[in-house]
Amino acid sequence: MPPLADPAPDLLLTDLLLTGATGFVGRAVLAEALARGMAVTAVSRQAGPARAGLRWRAADLLQPAGRALALAGPVAPVLVHGAWYVEHGAFWTSELNAAWRVASAELVRGFVENGGKVVVALGSCAEYAPLPDGGAPWAEDRALGPVSPYGAAKVALHDDLAAICAAAGARLVWARLFHLTGRGEDRRRFLPQMADALRGGRVALVRAAELRRDFAPTDHVARALLQLARSDAAAGAVNVGAGAGASLGDYARLLADRLGRPDLLDLRHAPPAGEPFAMLPDLGRMWRLTGLGPLGPQAAVAAVIDDMPPNPA
Repeated sequence: MPPLADPAPDLLLTDLLLTGATGFVGRAVLAEALARGMAVTAVSRQAGPARAGLRWRAADLLQPAGRALALAGPVAPVLVHGAWYVEHGAFWTSELNAAWRVASAELVRGFVENGGKVVVALGSCAEYAPLPDGGAPWAEDRALGPVSPYGAAKVALHDDLAAICAAAGARLVWARLFHLTGRGEDRRRFLPQMADALRGGRVALVRAAELRRDFAPTDHVARALLQLARSDAAAGAVNVGAGAGASLGDYARLLADRLGRPDLLDLRHAPPAGEPFAMLPDLGRMWRLTGLGPLGPQAAVAAVIDDMPPNPA
C-alpha cells in the first residue's frame, strides 16, 4: 500500500560521506544530496567535477590507505556506502565480491569508531532465495538463499555490518535494491539495449517477455536512500524499488511506443532455466519510512529515454 502520510524526518541530515560517488547509484545519490543543500564528502577512485558543497577524495577503498583517506578528518554523521565491483555481467561471479565484503566491513568499522552514527549500505534482491512462488512480492522476511558469489557476499556483509553497528550503537539501514535504470547505466543492460535497438532501426528482441520485474529510476532510489538515512525508525533490511511490477514485454512495448517503433518489437518467451518468473519487491516498509509512493513502469521508460542520451555507436 502507498504511505498514509509523509513521515517527519528524525535526523537533520546536512553532512554526508558517500562512497562510489561516480557509480551508477552513487551519482544519483550525489545529485540528490547536493540538490538538498547538503555538504558531501564524495569518495571514488577518481575525483569528479567540482561543485559547491562538494569535497572529493580520490581513494581506492580496497586498500587500507584508501579507507584511511576516506575517513580522514571530521567524519560526517551519515555514510551512504555505494562502492562495489559492478562490471556488467562479471560482478556475479567475481572474486572481488569477497574483497569488497572485507573492505566494506573495515570501512564501516572505522566510520563508527570515528563517531559515525548512521550507515546506509546497498544490498541486493540477489540475497533472496529464488523460490517458485508465482508473482507474489518479495518481503524483507523472505528466506535468504543467494545463488551467486555476489549475492552471498552481500548476505555476509549485512551480518558483518549489523554486528559492527550494534556494538558501536550506530544505526544500520540495509537497502536491498531491486532492478534499476537511469543515467550512467551500462548500455548492455535490458532497457538501454532495447532503446538503442529501437532508436537505431533494429529489431528489439525480448527473449523472456513474460517475466515480471521492477525497474526503479536511480533518482527515485537516491531519494529513498536519503529519506531512510533521516528516519530513526529506519533500521535493518528495507526493500528499495519502484513498485511497477510489469513484464519485460510491457516495458519493451512502452519503450517502442515512446520511440514510435512498435513494428520493431520481437517478443518471445524462452527464459533461462531457473530464472524466477517474478522478482517484485514488497515496498510497504519503504513507503512507510520514506513517504514515497509507487511508480509505474512509465517512470523507468522515461528515465531511459529522457535521461540517457542515445548511444552514438
